Amino acid sequence: MTAKIDAVMDGATSGRKLPRKRARRLERAARHLQQAYQRTHSDNGVWEQEADELHLDYVIALEALMASPNDKHEGISKKIQTRTAALFPTPRLRELVQNAVQKAYSTRSKYVHGDLLIEQEESEKLAELRELRLIVRQAVLRWLILTPIDTEDLAPRLDAAADCASCKRAIDEPLRAFFQDAPSRDGIQA
Repeated sequence: MTAKIDAVMDGATSGRKLPRKRARRLERAARHLQQAYQRTHSDNGVWEQEADELHLDYVIALEALMASPNDKHEGISKKIQTRTAALFPTPRLRELVQNAVQKAYSTRSKYVHGDLLIEQEESEKLAELRELRLIVRQAVLRWLILTPIDTEDLAPRLDAAADCASCKRAIDEPLRAFFQDAPSRDGIQA
């Protein structure tokens, strides 16, 4: 993975706009993921006052990677949901990911706009945050696997994968090959 991160970060000094932008996106996603991890004191534990900030950090990390320079602001949350889901191989996982990201966006939006968050059972909130953390980690990993081989923006390929079987295979095959060599330890595999 270090080589894949280095390949993306080499773009920071590139003369081309897309590689520089990609490097900044990875850096932003990593910064927010790190902030979220620093607020998490164990696998299933966060301090209650930090839970809403965690949603914000996870959504920002996803947006940094999944947004495209060509996106309009309207409908961006739906695009982030479908693009993130497109990184996962089975319909069941895609649905799980899309629902979790949609829920995270809803929570983030309420928090950012100052609305009261519906009181939720602490164990349910912790389970949602753990699931979101695993999804964001996997999304970052999968983005890294696909991005260095891609000379264009990854977002259009992920959009196409939602509607086209051969486009979906173009996403799934490099991921499957990577995970066959390095199986996942957190339960969400290719």
